[in-house]
Amino acid sequence: MISARAFSGFKVFRDAPLEASGLPRRILAVLRANSSEKLADLGKPVPAETKLDDDDRALLARVAAYVAGAGKEARLPPVNFKGWLALFLPPRLVDAVQLHYGLDDPAAAIALHEAKLGDTGFKLGVTRERARQLLGLADDTLRQALPLAAAEPLYGAAAEILRAAGGVLTAAVLAQNKHPAWGQASPVGACLLLAHLVPGRIAVYRGFFSAFPPNLLDRAEKALRDRLNAAPGLASIADIAAGLPKSARPPGGISAEPLTSMLLRHLPDTLATRDGRAGLAGRDGAELLGEILAATGEAPLRILVETFNQRVQPECRRGSGYVRAVLGRDPRIRKAAPGRYALPGGLQAGLTF
Repeated sequence: MISARAFSGFKVFRDAPLEASGLPRRILAVLRANSSEKLADLGKPVPAETKLDDDDRALLARVAAYVAGAGKEARLPPVNFKGWLALFLPPRLVDAVQLHYGLDDPAAAIALHEAKLGDTGFKLGVTRERARQLLGLADDTLRQALPLAAAEPLYGAAAEILRAAGGVLTAAVLAQNKHPAWGQASPVGACLLLAHLVPGRIAVYRGFFSAFPPNLLDRAEKALRDRLNAAPGLASIADIAAGLPKSARPPGGISAEPLTSMLLRHLPDTLATRDGRAGLAGRDGAELLGEILAATGEAPLRILVETFNQRVQPECRRGSGYVRAVLGRDPRIRKAAPGRYALPGGLQAGLTF
């Protein structure tokens, strides 16, 4: 298969095999029977008696016009995300992709854009297996050289957005992005599909998007755990990032702090506070609760849970069971009354709550 990134230059473009177009096999068979072999041949008229239905003729006409629009410099006409899907896929496959990735849904959570095959099939009115087949056909088409070359501006837009955020971005922030490349499609769903088609160009890691490859993210996560295990308690995220080894740092002189902060927010056993500190949830939650009690003097469990969750990043919020367990393990914290907690008098800085 010809590489999409090498798909440039007039001769390479025009002489690329028909398969590079992403057209389905039934159309390719008709084109070959009509003595067509290369992309340059897509403009040849197809006899009226040829067995192609209206949808196939429309698809062929769209792709042929797009190839012709590249001109002698093989510069592909720009298309937005939804236009890209509609250009290379028949309507049935467009519907399957849009439903599976929630492209018309403004929801921010990644989970809401990762439909199960059974759910996609239900929305399409087909079986789970048929939904899998339809999505497989769409993948096969969109991974061909011409569709991927046409998607380069879309990948470029995603990379631009991620770089501006330090290489990492939450789905909630990405969902608010208004880049014209998305063409009214959900940015989260669009980036999920782009990441799926070409693994590594965009990474989806622990619920966030990254411009860094998964192996670097894995190394950074391991290095962060080592740093947290060695720390005596809550530590500055900036200091943690500064101490990462070179193998776990972003390339090109990009600051490691955004990646460090993002990982610490999304790892299931860590805490990242809004004032720029981080630690292990099982070990350092008591430190944060102690700070809260030192300020309030005494507080009921409900207030402690609310205040704790106000001080940590949204991904690190915890419930009353976690807070109760941490309070019960810390010998410095006493139960002042049923459901109320306090520090010893010498540690209290504020009035009794």
